[in-house]
Amino acid sequence: MIKINILVMPLLQSLLLIGSLEAGCPVYLTVSLTGKTLQDTFLEINWGPNCYGPPQWVGIYGQDPTISNFQPDLRIDGLANSTGKMITPIKLGKLHFPGGWNRQDDGDQPVTQYPTGKCLPHYVASYNGTELLTVDCLKIQPNWMAHIKDVSQMPLKNIFLPGTHASGAVVGSSSKTNSILVRDYLVAQQFDVWSQLIFGIRYLDFSIGYKNMNTENDADNFWIANENMLITPLLGILRDVRQFVKRSGEMVVLDFSSFPIGFYKHPEVYSSLFRLLRQELGDEAYRRNVSKNEHCADRNFRKILLQNKHHLVILFPSQELPYPENESNLICPPWQRFSSSFMNISQTLDYMRLLFSKKTNSPVRDDGWIFTAVSSMEQTLNAHQLLTAKQRAAVLNPKVNQWLKGPWGNNANVVAMDYFSNTNLVDLAIQVNAHKAFIMANQDYINLEILNLA
Repeated sequence: MIKINILVMPLLQSLLLIGSLEAGCPVYLTVSLTGKTLQDTFLEINWGPNCYGPPQWVGIYGQDPTISNFQPDLRIDGLANSTGKMITPIKLGKLHFPGGWNRQDDGDQPVTQYPTGKCLPHYVASYNGTELLTVDCLKIQPNWMAHIKDVSQMPLKNIFLPGTHASGAVVGSSSKTNSILVRDYLVAQQFDVWSQLIFGIRYLDFSIGYKNMNTENDADNFWIANENMLITPLLGILRDVRQFVKRSGEMVVLDFSSFPIGFYKHPEVYSSLFRLLRQELGDEAYRRNVSKNEHCADRNFRKILLQNKHHLVILFPSQELPYPENESNLICPPWQRFSSSFMNISQTLDYMRLLFSKKTNSPVRDDGWIFTAVSSMEQTLNAHQLLTAKQRAAVLNPKVNQWLKGPWGNNANVVAMDYFSNTNLVDLAIQVNAHKAFIMANQDYINLEILNLA
């Protein structure tokens, strides 16, 4: 008799995941980088990567096409390539979040839980003839972390956290600023921080500037900065973050990554910012064990939430603070940071191959780490081609998003982008985290005995 032990569960799960990601031709919606205002921005359809037989046609709908025989608002025939992206003439329109998730909704009322996200009135469906192949939608994911089984037991350094770079570098959704410099080169996101969180972003990157505004409230002196210029006040953004985590129960990582204006050789300014963070976010911030030099990235967010239901992990360079603030348990040391800022596309691919492979020569270590997929204005100047922030993101983001859909995505920790909204980064992170959490939870695999009775 021959007995063979087979590790069935992870193999089966991996096959199912690969099948779901690669079978057929996934088609999804993103928000293009067009339009002077968010409402005027056009939707775009995306398919692939590596479609095995593109559909005959794709329809854009304002209602769920699976519940009735609606006619599409737009029909697109003949998707010939295996991977592609196409801007449609359908505008995003005014955003309204259902289920109590608008900023102005009553925060004392319970919000609706959406385990698999909630579709906004923008759907895309693919067909062969009259046969419906796939349906997807532009969706919000306000509480996705709470609904992935076992992900709360994973250390933060093992979770794929979708993020934004220069998260607060935004102008209002209806703003038509007359400054070409601000609109084209300094703004880095289409959605404000509240909307980013509602769509599922869980890492926010803040570059902070200080300017004395001659007011009685010192909080008014702190601003979001980008490309070494002041963009928008910080205080309202901190309050949006606090309101979101209280309403959602989700965990968010805040990274105070740089301080380009007004901080140099001014420790008292760092101290003032720290006091503002303690005042506005202290009740929601995770308190680490300073005496044990605890690495916040080693903690799983279930334990973080159990600590008086704290929802924020604040990364801050404590060495810039005077004693005793530099030993505060309110802040965590910064994680490793890697950026494609000064690289072209081929260099970015090589750099990602080095980072995400996690081979012995990779600089990524066993700690929290952040990959910022951006192309700086200076890099385009060096290439003798000055591109706007949107133009740079339109070139880089789809490439990085596609590369992460391969095995590299399984090794991702934080991936932060400018204009994340022209990718499906959040959906990708959810898929990867569900897979990783399943594998972690089933380390004691089921063994099947195959008996050879011959």
